Amino acid sequence: LPFTIKFELPVLPSEFEGAVVDSGSGEGLAGASVTITYAGKDLPAGTPPPSATGVTDAQGKFSFQNVPAGEYAVTLKVDAYKTFSTTITLVAGKKSGATYKIDAKPFNLRGVIKEAGTRAVLPGVRVEVVDPKDPKVVLRETFTDETGAFGFRGVPVGTYTIRVGAKGYITASFKEEVKAGEVLTARYAVQAQYYDPYTVRTTAKRERREVSRQTIKLDEVRRIPGTGGDVVRVVQNLPGVARPAFVSGAIIVRGAAPQDTQIFLGGDNIPFVYHFFGGPAVINSEMIESIDFMPGNFSAQYGRATAGVINLNTRSPKTDRLHGFAEVDLLDASLLLEGPITKDLSFAFSFRRSYYDAFLGAVIPDDTVDIVAAPRYYDYQLWLTYRGFKDHKLEFLFYGARDKVELLLPQDEPQGNADVVFTGANLKNAFYRGQLKWDWTPKAPVKNRLMISYGMNQVGFQAAENLFFNGDFFQTQIREELTMQLHPKFTLRTGGDFQLGTVEYTFEIPRFSNNDDGRDDRQEGTGLGGRPNFGTGGALGQRLSPVMQPAYYVEGDWKPLKGLTLIPGIRLDYYGTIGELSPSPRLAARWQLDDKRTWVIKGGVGRFTQPVNPGFTEPAFGNPNLKSEKSLQYSVGAEWRPKEFLEFDTTLFYRDIYDLATNTDKFTLDEDGNPKPLVFLNEGSGRAYGLEVLLRHYPRERFFGWVAYTLSRSERRNLATGELQPYSFDQTHILTLVGGYNLPWGIDLSGRFRLVTGNPITPIVGGVYDAEADQYRPTYGAPLSARNATFRQLDIRLDKKFVFDTWILGLYLDVLNVTNAENAEGRRYNYNFTESAPVLGLPIIPTLGVNARF
Repeated sequence: LPFTIKFELPVLPSEFEGAVVDSGSGEGLAGASVTITYAGKDLPAGTPPPSATGVTDAQGKFSFQNVPAGEYAVTLKVDAYKTFSTTITLVAGKKSGATYKIDAKPFNLRGVIKEAGTRAVLPGVRVEVVDPKDPKVVLRETFTDETGAFGFRGVPVGTYTIRVGAKGYITASFKEEVKAGEVLTARYAVQAQYYDPYTVRTTAKRERREVSRQTIKLDEVRRIPGTGGDVVRVVQNLPGVARPAFVSGAIIVRGAAPQDTQIFLGGDNIPFVYHFFGGPAVINSEMIESIDFMPGNFSAQYGRATAGVINLNTRSPKTDRLHGFAEVDLLDASLLLEGPITKDLSFAFSFRRSYYDAFLGAVIPDDTVDIVAAPRYYDYQLWLTYRGFKDHKLEFLFYGARDKVELLLPQDEPQGNADVVFTGANLKNAFYRGQLKWDWTPKAPVKNRLMISYGMNQVGFQAAENLFFNGDFFQTQIREELTMQLHPKFTLRTGGDFQLGTVEYTFEIPRFSNNDDGRDDRQEGTGLGGRPNFGTGGALGQRLSPVMQPAYYVEGDWKPLKGLTLIPGIRLDYYGTIGELSPSPRLAARWQLDDKRTWVIKGGVGRFTQPVNPGFTEPAFGNPNLKSEKSLQYSVGAEWRPKEFLEFDTTLFYRDIYDLATNTDKFTLDEDGNPKPLVFLNEGSGRAYGLEVLLRHYPRERFFGWVAYTLSRSERRNLATGELQPYSFDQTHILTLVGGYNLPWGIDLSGRFRLVTGNPITPIVGGVYDAEADQYRPTYGAPLSARNATFRQLDIRLDKKFVFDTWILGLYLDVLNVTNAENAEGRRYNYNFTESAPVLGLPIIPTLGVNARF
């Protein structure tokens, strides 16, 4: 049986791998469609050629397995790139490979995304091209770069919806039409959900060196009721700070006198920080980056203060474009402009002026009041920052302020007596400064800062032709600080703090006596002096006195153990006016109990000195032999931070005060053996002690706030009895609650509540009739043995923002004393001191304001 057997070798399959890359950058293109179609000629007629399609991975690679050998057509398609076609022959049993470079289509849809109102560029924002008929279908997607720009290539002709969205911003959609042969360029402004910058930004916090230091950002300051947006006034809401009188902007730290706390602007001591009658701060808060408040045991870098220190940290002008801010309310108007001049040079200028003196006379008829007050103030600042040198930054700041208040009595009703005729009161307060700062920060562990300033402080008072005082203090301040990290566990800071200048003043002061009949009408034994009665004699003169107050300090950060930081330091002050060299050794410690800084134990001890009031050492009406005033400060406390945004801080403090300058009745003998009053002696002493507690919620998302409580006692020694008695600035309990919340629709709501013990007062227990003077004289009780009633007040602030593409309009309503609580600030008496009534503080006061920012 014949038969035939045919044998055929099997046809082995082939493999095809490759990559699709951008022809320009060489980067792999993900999501590219790769189609291979059989192109051989051995197919039966009418049989469609077989094909397969794959998609490239994230690196642009593709792969086909078990493909029959033969010739294939390869077609590449990827969004925004030109279609590419070629052929390849696959060999049986072998792996073939190829890398295809394809050209991108040109951009035909470009744009820039900015924040509405601020015009800040927004990087990392998702931009989608959406099918207008079905918003769920996303045709294209990309993200903005660091400049806020985006682009799409080869978008087909048609109408689309451009959808923009990012965390913290309201999703916005825009209709656009792509036309053939045209490039569509768009600029979109998207609105933030909340316009407090801290809702979308975070900043690193500096490591603390002081025992107690609180840093407040400007973003919080703007929202606190009753502060007027002033960065300095917010300090009055922190632990350890007493409530000032209702027309005062004084900062009273741990029961000390206001002059015991110094305020610095970038290390430059400024003479006064508020305008008259507790007005706004003399520095525009928009240029203050933050404020450091140290109520005690502060660094050796600062001196000439025995209580606390406030340092205002300025920011550099913006460099991206021109920015502006303007604000108008019932009291004053302010303007700020800032931006780049060249690539390396930027500027900022600010000006503010009150205007109620301009319309006061128009709204008050001439015959309705007997005393006319005309207060006015203005302030100005000019910043220049240059960054053209490597590792160096130069900054120049020129700033100043001027206040003036005139109280005019009717011409036919003079006050006083035959020797002193009062016609009114003219008060003026002014200063200006030119400040140059140089920061050098090389890569090595060395940092140097030099600050030089020059300016004049001016103060003046006149109430009569023979009762006036005018003083001009021409001041030069030099600060130099060098920081060196000598060891990973030890950093050294050393520097100089020089205050030099001359004081030129003219004065005429009538003779001071207690009464025409020689009787002493002072509060017996308080050491606070008497109530002067102006008569003949006194002092008249013009003097020029030098001021020389150099200081040197050295301080280190030593970390001998894990988590433990010791900060020893010493400061040497020389007070040239009294010829005294005053050393101030200090030591602070912080012990971090865990790696996350959840728990910190802290403490400090040190000596602090300050010169006496310059007028107290004037030979004409003072004692040139006075010494500096001094305090010893002790503090211990703990910090607990369970969350990054939540902190609990508590501090126990004790302040021993001595060598205080007080007035005296003692006399000395001059060269001719005649008695000469000493007027002042360093006989005062006292103490202050207490507990400070702060529970603070740092700005996070939509809320910020804190609860501050101070339990304290401030005392001075009665020079007559030798016993300690309450000081006039003592406030036993100080409770402050501050909070703010971002509501929808661009509305911010914030509030402040204060509950404060009243200040001590000396009561008047009766009156004695003086037949010769035909008037009643008060009879005083024990000095400072009574108190004003407890102070309580609720303040509310409401802010509303209207956001436009290139600017923001803001309206705010700030209401003081919402409940119209009647708070006593003192007592007033009838003619014979048999009846009295409280002198009430401010009633409910609403303030409406408007501001604009671009």
